[in-house]
Amino acid sequence: MTVPERAALPGVSEGRAGQVLAGALVAEGAMDLLGVEELEICPWALREGVILRRLDHLPEH
Repeated sequence: MTVPERAALPGVSEGRAGQVLAGALVAEGAMDLLGVEELEICPWALREGVILRRLDHLPEH
């Protein structure tokens, strides 16, 4: 797919359309090395996951 075609995909912004191919190749290589056949994709970014995990461990008041 071309960059404009990737940018038209749901969830792929114009700014990320050029990077998504490289990310997919890295993910595929990691999956092969680790023997992972299937992944569940999350719409949230890593930073949101870190924030949510931190919030889960805060004491309640």
